[in-house]
Amino acid sequence: MIHDKVNPVTPSTSTPSSRSESPMDDPKPSDPIEKLPQGRKYGLLAIFSLALFIDIWCWSAFFIFTGPISDDLQVPFSEQSWVITSYAVTFAAFLLFWGRVSDLYSAKPVFSYGFILLGITNLVISFVPDKYSFFVLRAISGIAGACLVPAAFRLIVRVFEPEELNKAFTLYGLSGPLGNVTGSIVAGFIQYIPNGGQMSAWRWFFRILCIMILPVAVGSLYLIPNSKGSNADTESKWKRLDLLGAGSMLAAIVLLILGLTLGASYGWKTPGFLVPFLLSWALFGFFFYWETVLPEGYAIFPTKTWRIPNFPILIIFALFVYGWWAVNNLAFAGIFMSVRGEKAIVAAVRLLPQGVAAALMAIVLTLYPVLSVKPRVPIVVGGVLGIVGYILFTRSGTQVGADYWRYLFPAFLIGSAGNFTMFNATSVGVMISVPPEMAGVAGAVLQVAFQIGSAVALAVQSGLETINPGSISNFQNVQASFYFEMGWEIVWVIVFLLFYRPKKTPTPGGAAEEGVLAIVA
Repeated sequence: MIHDKVNPVTPSTSTPSSRSESPMDDPKPSDPIEKLPQGRKYGLLAIFSLALFIDIWCWSAFFIFTGPISDDLQVPFSEQSWVITSYAVTFAAFLLFWGRVSDLYSAKPVFSYGFILLGITNLVISFVPDKYSFFVLRAISGIAGACLVPAAFRLIVRVFEPEELNKAFTLYGLSGPLGNVTGSIVAGFIQYIPNGGQMSAWRWFFRILCIMILPVAVGSLYLIPNSKGSNADTESKWKRLDLLGAGSMLAAIVLLILGLTLGASYGWKTPGFLVPFLLSWALFGFFFYWETVLPEGYAIFPTKTWRIPNFPILIIFALFVYGWWAVNNLAFAGIFMSVRGEKAIVAAVRLLPQGVAAALMAIVLTLYPVLSVKPRVPIVVGGVLGIVGYILFTRSGTQVGADYWRYLFPAFLIGSAGNFTMFNATSVGVMISVPPEMAGVAGAVLQVAFQIGSAVALAVQSGLETINPGSISNFQNVQASFYFEMGWEIVWVIVFLLFYRPKKTPTPGGAAEEGVLAIVA
């Protein structure tokens, strides 16, 4: 999600033909909230930021917890990526849907009840006895987590005055890198809890999340001002939810990841891979066809977005970004703990430079947003730095001792800083490319691309790490996954250079300039 810092396209400069008459495309609320005291505004912002912070924790901490959870619940190595992707897949699939519900009805219940459900599911997960119930409940928690991002975005716009939004979104966005930096460290410290069984450290992590979430979530029911959604009638609202579109997208994403996972476990020529994999593409095709059939304002993913210059290439490029962090974090966390026998906190500290580099780049790009105004340069530079990181990863021999400082430490700093620059510039590029009335849809689609790309990257990595005996204890398997990711990034950068077309947007004075934006991760 992102928000304008210096608005490149204001409503007054948009042509009438660029606007939809549908109330779904209207970014303004139908009932503006009465002006609130500053203390209450920033108290609400703290609640919204905590929700994003915990969303990131539900992803980053599991690079440390994947091994212990897999050992306790007997998850085979080829299926271990589902410890992370069971949350990420449903999170991605429901972002557009919950954004639509927030627009049509009210963002307050979407946020508050979604937050409450997230707390409850985390508590229940802490007691599960087997991998099947774990995966199902993690998927449900992903659905709950997906409520928080679009609803928070909508609520921030309604709570703060226009001139306050840049500061509000900047503070909200910083909770993302902060959660990424602290998630693995907290997981490492929790691993010191000595007992097993129902007292295992990873179970306590879920209980701690529940303790953090529920009081704030329940309080949000009373603290967030009441508001209404679209003025459309009940029947029209139901039609505009596009349940068939949301369901087909969810099924397609789940089948795609399931097929890749089963292919890694049982072979790429088996029905377990071919059936879900091929069905997923059929469902993706149906989803995009269905969206073209629906009237204006009824599609959860308006097809007119694909006709916007640069939007398709930037969304395709976004599929790579989160995968860069996902594949190396999961692989190296497993190597440090399972192969080299290091404690979880040591593994977390070894991975910390990635989070620090990303957080520092977030601060730099917030202070100097002009660095991301023209996406072509930062995306290409960031991509090259990410490739350099992969080259250094593959050169590592022992991954610890002098080898860590010679190869991995600089790779973590260089690659992660470059990848965050790419993430930031991709987000800026998407929002520069769309008219302001489509900002909400564009931000949601961007987040879907980030999450799906990460899930697919982890599934592919699981397959590549089984091509030779020994899984991650045989570093050749890990190298194979890094070579694949490096090749993917090289192709993506080349495709971006070939198809991206810089576009300048008109200002009220007639000059052409590209907007300056602040990122909400």
